[in-house]
Amino acid sequence: MKTELRSCAACGEPISDRFFLEVGGCSWHAHCLRCCMCMCPLDRQQSCFIRERQVYCKADYSKNFGAKCSKCCRGISASDWVRRARDLVFHLACFACDQCGRQLSTGEQFALMDDRVLCKAHYLETVEGGTTSSDDGCDGDGYHKSKTKRVRTTFTEEQLQVLQANFQIDSNPDGQDLERIASVTGLSKRVTQVWFQNSRARQKKHIHAE
Repeated sequence: MKTELRSCAACGEPISDRFFLEVGGCSWHAHCLRCCMCMCPLDRQQSCFIRERQVYCKADYSKNFGAKCSKCCRGISASDWVRRARDLVFHLACFACDQCGRQLSTGEQFALMDDRVLCKAHYLETVEGGTTSSDDGCDGDGYHKSKTKRVRTTFTEEQLQVLQANFQIDSNPDGQDLERIASVTGLSKRVTQVWFQNSRARQKKHIHAE
């Protein structure tokens, strides 16, 4: 009795090979199982992903369907520290007031307005119809304390990406590494050092909060 051959889900041809692959309830020639985006072969990969009958490698699936930071819109990996606000997810370094750029600490009060994160001080000014002066300073709890002029540092998405990538490698870089990171980002060494100090403090609070 002749055995009916399976058909390959990719090319549609019968599979007469001794070995074939079963993925998502379908059969594949080993050489036909490829990522639909980058076309890399998947027959020797430990895993692959299917969405709407399309097959993806892990990298392309994460790039297209994985979680993305609501601020910088870049992908969030499993090793990244994140902050959540309702259904929004942020890199730890990206969770900052949209108006003043100050990064918010774990446990600090904040508000969401049209998916924009605001510290408490700027939220209150917004709902009360006021405007924020560049001379106003906020303490760690988001309240105004004085009218002394203070220059705030704001970071571009590219700078935050470099800072966060280096933070994942070494959260407490030495002076030489700080100078290198400052040179890459275009920031001063002092600003770079303070960013790392603040990020370490936020990470510590985040760990303790859990």
